[in-house]
Amino acid sequence: MVAALAAGVSLAGAASVAAPGTAGASTSPSWKLVFQAHPSGYFGSIAAISKTDVWAVADLFRRGKTLYKPYIWHFNGSTWNAVTIPGATMTSNTVQASSANNVWVIGLTPNSRNLATSAAYRWDGRHWHKIPIPAYTYLQGTVVLSPKNVWAFGGSFNLRGDVYHWDGRKWTGFNLDLFAQDLSASSPRNVWLTGMTRAGKVEIATAHRWNGSRWQAVATPHPVVDIGPSVTVLSRSNVWIGWDTTTTTRAAHWNGHRWRVVTAPVDVSTEADIVPDGRGGYWFGPFADWTGHAWINESAISPEPSGGSFGVIVRIPGTLSFLMAAGVTNTGSSIQHPTIYRLDLG
Repeated sequence: MVAALAAGVSLAGAASVAAPGTAGASTSPSWKLVFQAHPSGYFGSIAAISKTDVWAVADLFRRGKTLYKPYIWHFNGSTWNAVTIPGATMTSNTVQASSANNVWVIGLTPNSRNLATSAAYRWDGRHWHKIPIPAYTYLQGTVVLSPKNVWAFGGSFNLRGDVYHWDGRKWTGFNLDLFAQDLSASSPRNVWLTGMTRAGKVEIATAHRWNGSRWQAVATPHPVVDIGPSVTVLSRSNVWIGWDTTTTTRAAHWNGHRWRVVTAPVDVSTEADIVPDGRGGYWFGPFADWTGHAWINESAISPEPSGGSFGVIVRIPGTLSFLMAAGVTNTGSSIQHPTIYRLDLG
């Protein structure tokens, strides 16, 4: 989940990711380092298409300043290889893919007004294509369904609305009147957007669903929130909405008929996407696994770093293996390096 920003946000801010939790007693197996790059920065996004087709992107820094140069790596099943986008001047915050022939890389590009402005490129399996984005538009929380079906939320001076849709030729804005926070989909007819709306002096969670033709408000528990709400959509009858308050971390699960609220341990955050663990449970970030009845901590990391930021995880399709994006400071070093960990459950 990426917090929504207004169109006038400065480019100076840097993204952050969650630190390890301690949900319970440590269990094996552990997260093992499988790839680390040399520059200063962190991997912030991974797209796993198959066991032999994985993409990862990182943000890089030099002397404390952001580098506007895509940093992309591709795994072919045996080795990680660097990938370049000719002529691109942008960060690489997000990578998403619907297939091997539809890989999107999205980031921020500098401009004279110093406003958060996105750039995007699509890989068709052979070539990169620059996607036209209206000037001074910040795309966040993207969902890539096909080359002609992409959703995003964000802020724009030139594109009206809270959420935007790409149809292969142009972007169209939809106004849902909320402070958008997260976006997820299981199909073109099941796209969810979560956000916050003001109720007196507090913010409450709200959600909308795109049914293929229009956006509809969703009846949810609408809790008061401080952080979130995130959303993970796995099917029409399997949706998770997570949020944090000053005292609790909770998630609501929709089974197609009713909502069930789950309370997480105090050191677990539901800001990140909730990922199926392949055993009937769910990852709440990379260090806590909810079995449906109890919490299991998977906090061991090998080799153990001296510090760093540990972020999103993805499941490798068809396996019980997971990849985690991170930025790690190795023992004896002061530089944070883009790093990828892997955990195998079977």
